[in-house]
Amino acid sequence: MNLQHDPQLSRREAGFSLLEVIVALGILSVGIAAAVSLFTAGTAAHSRAVDRLKSIEISESIFAAVEGALRDGADLDDIRNGDVVSDILSRWPGVRVDLAFSTVPKPEFVDAVVVRMRIMRKSRGQQIEESFEQIIARSRSVRLIPE
Repeated sequence: MNLQHDPQLSRREAGFSLLEVIVALGILSVGIAAAVSLFTAGTAAHSRAVDRLKSIEISESIFAAVEGALRDGADLDDIRNGDVVSDILSRWPGVRVDLAFSTVPKPEFVDAVVVRMRIMRKSRGQQIEESFEQIIARSRSVRLIPE
């Protein structure tokens, strides 16, 4: 019984070489790093989207209140000095709003007012500022005046 040792056969049976294992681990680590970076970027984009949606909700409430006040016969000074905005902001503590009013510089927009709004608030320890702008048509009061 004569057994001979074949070096080619033993090398194939031995498994992977150290170089192959190192290359495989390098490829795996690059893939994991890419997945982690995509996950963190997605999480950051989601938090920015949530902050933007909250600001949009606040702005739509204020625009609707301003439009309602104008429809009910209030003028711009009443809105600036009144409780229209402060009543709405009581639902969102820590939110500040700056309103600016102007007219549309075109003759066909006589009864329109441009409302510019800046919303400032804190979210996750950072100051967030969003700006919104809307054209609102000023109409006559729809309230019936008692005679």
